[in-house]
Amino acid sequence: MSVAMSAHQTPVNPSYAAGSQKEGASLRLKHDGVTDKERNFSVFMHLAPIAGAAIWPFYFAPLVLWLIRKDHSVFNDDHGREVMSFMVSFILIHIILICTLVGAILIPVVWIVALVNIIRGAVAAGNGEYFRYPLTWRFFS
Repeated sequence: MSVAMSAHQTPVNPSYAAGSQKEGASLRLKHDGVTDKERNFSVFMHLAPIAGAAIWPFYFAPLVLWLIRKDHSVFNDDHGREVMSFMVSFILIHIILICTLVGAILIPVVWIVALVNIIRGAVAAGNGEYFRYPLTWRFFS
């Protein structure tokens, strides 16, 4: 399993060199050299949408953190892109569901699934692992 990087992305941290990747116990791709700072930024990027449900401006926290950290850390860039794709997909799913009566009934289920996956993403980031949200369109590559 490997992480595809575009030509403009070069790992800043030398521990990201080839061979430092491995699969963790959860079978997710994991880097050995992820710093605590990178993990903390990624965890907060995943958890900020939960805070955004209570305090609306926090919805923009993942975007701000991603824009700040994307050029400094491949790990933070990957998690930021994934969180942003998830948030856009989540909004689009709501728009689609609201258009139908059956869909409106399913909105609480979507919220529960989203909450569970946000927590899973934060745990993966805290463990230095990469995470992919299910049922998410990848808008940011």
